[in-house]
Amino acid sequence: MENVPFVFRIRKSLSAKIIWTNAGIILLVFVSLIFAAVGINYQYTLENEKQKMNIYISNTLSSVDNKLKDMGRVSLMTFSDKRTQEILRRYDAYEYEKQLESMEYLRGQYTSLISIREDINSVFIFDLDSLIFRHDNLDSSIRNDYEMTTFLRQIEEWEGKERSLSGCRMVVGTQPEFMRYSAWLMENVYNKHCIYLVRQIKSFSPHEVIGHILLVTNMEKIRESLNEYIYEDVFYTLLTEEGEIVCSEKADYLGKNMGDLYPEVYRYIEGDSGVFQERQDGKNYLMAYQKSEYSGLVLMTRKEIALIEKAAMGFTGITVAVFLLLLVLAAALTGRSVRKTLRPLTELSDSMAHFNQKDMGRRFAVTTEDETGKLTASFNKMMDTLNQLIESEYESKIRLREAQLKQQKISLLYLKNQINPHFLYNTLDTIRIKAELNGDKEVSAMIMQMVNFFRLGVNADSEMVSVYHEIRLIQSYLNLMRYRYPALNCEYEIDENLLSVEMPNFILQPLVENSVMHGMRQVGYRGTIRLSVSRDGSNPENIVIKVYDNGAGMSPEARKHLEDVLKNAGGDLREENENKHIGIVNVQKRLKIYYPDTAGLSYHDNPEGGVTVILIIKNNIEREE
Repeated sequence: MENVPFVFRIRKSLSAKIIWTNAGIILLVFVSLIFAAVGINYQYTLENEKQKMNIYISNTLSSVDNKLKDMGRVSLMTFSDKRTQEILRRYDAYEYEKQLESMEYLRGQYTSLISIREDINSVFIFDLDSLIFRHDNLDSSIRNDYEMTTFLRQIEEWEGKERSLSGCRMVVGTQPEFMRYSAWLMENVYNKHCIYLVRQIKSFSPHEVIGHILLVTNMEKIRESLNEYIYEDVFYTLLTEEGEIVCSEKADYLGKNMGDLYPEVYRYIEGDSGVFQERQDGKNYLMAYQKSEYSGLVLMTRKEIALIEKAAMGFTGITVAVFLLLLVLAAALTGRSVRKTLRPLTELSDSMAHFNQKDMGRRFAVTTEDETGKLTASFNKMMDTLNQLIESEYESKIRLREAQLKQQKISLLYLKNQINPHFLYNTLDTIRIKAELNGDKEVSAMIMQMVNFFRLGVNADSEMVSVYHEIRLIQSYLNLMRYRYPALNCEYEIDENLLSVEMPNFILQPLVENSVMHGMRQVGYRGTIRLSVSRDGSNPENIVIKVYDNGAGMSPEARKHLEDVLKNAGGDLREENENKHIGIVNVQKRLKIYYPDTAGLSYHDNPEGGVTVILIIKNNIEREE
């Protein structure tokens, strides 16, 4: 053994193979554990990100809704203050000094409310014809050339919107068009874009519309709320129910529609909340959204998947190092244990290495009760069995020869049986030709149908045939029946795309024969037999075959008896029932063999009389090799 290369010894050594196999298995297990740990940590990190997003969205939406609720409460002052009501009803009738006095009153009334609530950027109060009061924190001025009635009509359109926020209507847009702002001020897009809350002002008695109040908050205020709870590397977009972008970290998104910018993302925003992953601007993002029950605004956040993966992989290096250390320790302990356990087996292997043909009577002593002892005992038993098998080999050869001779006899008998049908339809074909030569066309045609029927029937030994073959067999049979019963009408509704599908041989003829001989007999063989073959609309793998007749139908007793026969086909069936219904019993048994997961035959009463028998075959049959 000293001269044998080490690698060769490793390959021949069972203990080395087991050690390396165990080492490979341990390595595989540890690698699997590493991947599982990384995967679990990634899922945990992902779920943590989802939870953080949902908390941020919930808190931020609540903050935005609170701003809108405050604006709605300010608008209610126009209802509760009698002086404001009186000014709105009589402002046009006031003299100039009285109008100035009214303006001062409204300024003192509403400016203090707005000052308390920093979220409100400006307030505008209109009577039915004009603007009578304004307060704007942006210190703008009114455009003298603007026709105020145009804006009032627009307000009326806004008030017709369906959603109501504390009695107000919310509108997303830019600063009021009748205002003039400094150019440098509007360079900040978040100052230009804003949210309106519009409310009709109604008097108490009589109860009628006397004006409108318009409250405005610019997107800078909304952005402050959105940025208050945001955490690192997360982006947000605030949308209306219609997809219009209210606010976003990208200023050029404001006023655009999410469905137009990113339709592949917007299609996920359905329902009240959700979390999904999608690509945007060439990057994969984890996205979450919630819809406010109060305002209907939708807040969506997104974070790059790559950043989440990077955070999840932070502990991977430590995990791999620990797993490698455990792997080396486990491999060393396994190698030592295997060598010690296999030492008796190695000794047995060395003894058996010198075994040859001349030692058929040699046996080994069993010295242990473990697997090695069992292996030695099994070897001794195997040698005894081998000797017995050698003695019985001659007898087995004789039995095999007898079986081969028997098989040859069966094959000759089968060949002989094949000759008879061919001889029959060849003889009938000769008679048909003779009848046609003698001018008897009808007899010739009848014999032709019979020849076709027998020619197709010769394939009865074939396990499977095409749907086309079965239909031709039925057509030949029904054509023969029509010579006997001229009032019998035959119809076919066949999907030509299914003609090449394979089905069990000679399945349909017994069913059609039952319809003719039993269904039509009591009505004088006057009626219709219809055969239809179509694909099942609910399952394209299923093909539905129906045999319809409008004959006498079945009585309830006959129906129950037939259902019992079909149910017990292939089981414990009484001999007289099987002989009476041998045709359909044979069909049912064969259908259950080829299509065990279908219902087999089923009979249904037709409203106009008669019955329809239905069977289902498969587009493909999985045969055992």
